[in-house]
Amino acid sequence: MRVSRQQAAANRERVLDAASALFRVNGLTGVSIDDITKAAGLTHGGFYGHFDSKAALTEEACARGARDSITAVQHEQAPADSGSDAGSPLRWVLEDYVSAAHRDNPQSRCTVAALAGDAGRASVELQHVFASGITGMARALGSAAHAQADGDAAPDYFLLAGMVGAIVLSRAVREADPALSDRILAETRHRLAACGPDDAAPPSGSGH
Repeated sequence: MRVSRQQAAANRERVLDAASALFRVNGLTGVSIDDITKAAGLTHGGFYGHFDSKAALTEEACARGARDSITAVQHEQAPADSGSDAGSPLRWVLEDYVSAAHRDNPQSRCTVAALAGDAGRASVELQHVFASGITGMARALGSAAHAQADGDAAPDYFLLAGMVGAIVLSRAVREADPALSDRILAETRHRLAACGPDDAAPPSGSGH
């Protein structure tokens, strides 16, 4: 039976959603097309009605995930009832990103933190996707850290590397040493929040 254009679009979104979650939990090579279609509630043949290959799906899923992470950083704000002493926008980004909730729920959180290691072993095309996402996240962090408009802020790769690294390391030891995992998150939040503009600012001429 031929599906409507609206249903086809909805099915495509289901494939993207399923793939994004599975990739973030199991890695890019730990997920098959059958895994994705089963999670999306579609047939294997139905997959190829939406994507030419797993590689094409991977690039689109990662690009969307990176955009979602950029948006999350851009819109993270202090709670409405936090009062005038709420701290800088960077503080609230750190509280949300460098957290146990992020560590423990990779399926719904940052694609860069979950898959950057995989991207380093992937195709150049996929690395271009990550390069764009990383620069976008770093620019949003630069805006949060240095109180500049997104279009004016220089990318702050130092902050991004610290935040992503904390999640990666905390996940690496979460089950073996929960106390160490928590300590990595807490120390990284504290030290990055203490960075002033001069400490975190990128060197002249850096960025894309």
